[in-house]
Amino acid sequence: ERMRQLKWFVIDDQVMGGSSSSEIIPTPEGAVEFAGNINTTGGGFSSCRTLGDEEPLGFPTDAEAIEVTAIGDGRQYKLTLHTADSWSMSVPAWAHDFRSAAPGKRQKFRLSLKGFVPSKQGKPVEGAVLDPSKITGVGINLSLYDMLGKPNPHFGDGPFK
Repeated sequence: ERMRQLKWFVIDDQVMGGSSSSEIIPTPEGAVEFAGNINTTGGGFSSCRTLGDEEPLGFPTDAEAIEVTAIGDGRQYKLTLHTADSWSMSVPAWAHDFRSAAPGKRQKFRLSLKGFVPSKQGKPVEGAVLDPSKITGVGINLSLYDMLGKPNPHFGDGPFK
């Protein structure tokens, strides 16, 4: 229920001088549509995430996975989890890659919480442990880099959705 009440915002490479753009559109079913255009000249990412990090989203401590249902475009995205204010640099953000196999096809992805990689400003963090009960925010990211900081082979200029 709390997921349906979440507010979303976008952060694109424009914050660093790039010219990619995106929008997040809530659907009547409680889902979100993340779409835009990537321009790798001077940049290379579009992202969105939930607004408001004051309280946990309600995941139980013993949660094992997050299920994502997506109608993709063949690109590789990252689902991000946050356990504090998104601008806080003192705690890591957590990321897990997922990619739709066939553009336009609805797919379910079961992302193991143990598979999420912690990082600060794109650099992996060793020894961090994710406590699902402390997750305060969720995001979606389309980036030049994958969850391990390596080049994303399914990334490039053009529209995405």
